[in-house]
Amino acid sequence: MNPRPTVRLSHAGFHVFDLDRMVDFFTSVYGLRVTDRGTLPGRGEIAFLGADPRDHHQLVLYQGRTARDGVHHNHVSFEVNDLDRLREIRRTLEEWLGVTNVLTVNHGVAWSVYCDDPEGNRTEAFVDTPWHVAQPYFSDELDLSLDDEEIAARTRRMLDGNPSTEPVGEWRARFARELGLE
Repeated sequence: MNPRPTVRLSHAGFHVFDLDRMVDFFTSVYGLRVTDRGTLPGRGEIAFLGADPRDHHQLVLYQGRTARDGVHHNHVSFEVNDLDRLREIRRTLEEWLGVTNVLTVNHGVAWSVYCDDPEGNRTEAFVDTPWHVAQPYFSDELDLSLDDEEIAARTRRMLDGNPSTEPVGEWRARFARELGLE
């Protein structure tokens, strides 16, 4: 039996209008580091960013976006270690020039902060919760001014009565079995 998933999301990439501005945004807000930067012949500059030594990069930014209309991706998402880091990111987003639509969301499976970055790309930072609940699940009942224990207690109460709610460890074990990894 193969102990590794056959597919693992590796990275997201998208074109940007101002590469330097966007590198500054993702390094300053999300703490990514530039792992490489160079030029694609005939296409312009490219920057690789990451925050996990297991991967060369988690985000690729390509110079040369030209159209302001139309969506070229839905969002790029960054998992963070804890609610304190999520709070820090939210504070930074609220003060960052050009960032719009900052929104906190409780997905039941994750506590998230979304925004539109300075070029209008949707980004998310999130912390996993201890539970799984069928998705999509959306609630704006995430008050990051509360302490961690109160956020968890409110989430648990919010999920009470939802028949799909279970501890995330149980859901992961079942999914691993379905993938043939156990």
